[in-house]
Formats: sequence, C-alpha cells, structure tokens
Amino acid sequence: MGNAHVGHGGNSKKTAVKDAVKNDDEIVTAIQESTPFPAAKTAMASVAELTDLQKTLLQQSWKRLEMDIAQVGIIVFINLFESHPDMQSVFLPFTGLVLDDLKKSKLLSEHALRVMGAVQRAVHRLEEPEKLHAFLSDLGRRHDKNGAKLEYIDYIGPQFLSAIRPILGGDWTAETEKAWTLLLGYMIATMKQALLEARNASASEALKPMALPPSSSSSSTAAMDD
Repeated sequence: MGNAHVGHGGNSKKTAVKDAVKNDDEIVTAIQESTPFPAAKTAMASVAELTDLQKTLLQQSWKRLEMDIAQVGIIVFINLFESHPDMQSVFLPFTGLVLDDLKKSKLLSEHALRVMGAVQRAVHRLEEPEKLHAFLSDLGRRHDKNGAKLEYIDYIGPQFLSAIRPILGGDWTAETEKAWTLLLGYMIATMKQALLEARNASASEALKPMALPPSSSSSSTAAMDD
C-alpha cells in the first residue's frame, strides 16, 4: 500500500503481459492464488458488509494507533523486511541499509506515513463504501505503474496486524482482530483487482500490432490518382 518506488518499473510491459488475465473470473482466481493473506481470498465485496460493532472497533482502535502513526508504520516495515528480506531490495531507497539505519531513516518514516495514510482513509470512509472502493482501486492502479508484484501487496496485511496487536494491548480482542482482518482483506483484494485490470489493459495494448506508416510507393500512387 502507498505509492512506493519499486525496482521493477523498467519491466512493466513484460510484467503486464506475464500477469495479464482475460476476464473477471480469471481476476478472482489470480487474486485467490497469489495471496498469502487468507482474508483476501474471501474478501468482502464492500465495507458495507461490516457490522456496526466492527466499524466501531476499527474507529476506536484507530484513534489509539494514529497517536503515533509514523512509528506504527515503521514497525510494519521493519517487520516486513525482517520476515521477507528480499522485499527491502524492492524499495530502491532502502536497498543495502541495515535495520538499525532503517529505523532512523527519514525516507522510511515518510513512506510509512503514506501507507498508514491509506489505512487512515479506509477507516474514515467506512460509511462511504463507494468512495473507499474508488480510492483503493486508484491505489491499485498506481501499484501497477510501479511494476509491483501481486504478493507484495499482501505482505503488509499480516505485518500490520502483528504491529498493532501489542500496541492495543488489552483492547485487542478476537472481535477487534476479526474487524481488522476483514478490512485489510478487502483493501488488499480491491487493490489487487484494480492492479490486475490495469495490467490486463496494458498487456492488451502491448500485444496490439503496430500500425505501419504508408510506404512511399503507396503515397506516390495516391498522388498520381489525385
């Protein structure tokens, strides 16, 4: 989540053709097969499916989290790089930095804030499902432009849950965990659907035969006919 600069942008056309799908059923299948975050496999069609209690739990817990939103984001990314070391090379500004340096990195703090900002907007738009869907779809399309692999989006979900669990302490209940898991699963699935649709469109465009300019002989013939 968030609009990161990743190291695969130069291969965007190749990625588009490789990951392209042809219809809605294949998009759903691709999302289900690519996700290491189970909640995205059976994601809600809309946040309107959340219960009033779940929305309240999300809003209340977020009030606590946003008191130190940047630190939460940094914890998410430190955990991400520790559990998936290959991911660090995906984010070009962080390549080669040791974890202690990452914790002090202004760039990481800024990127973490952008990612947490996406979660913040999701929580604030729980009562505006159409606007939230549009926002997440746009975010997914931006990840396509950066050449992100599908599974990259999933990795944030489990790391976010791991980061907020100790922060919320006694307020972390089974129902709170379910609410966050449902929201994150929806966010991930929506972003991935938009990413795949954009990638499919790019692949279709890349596979179109190039229109050849008219040959000089054809131009001469046309001139003579005039």
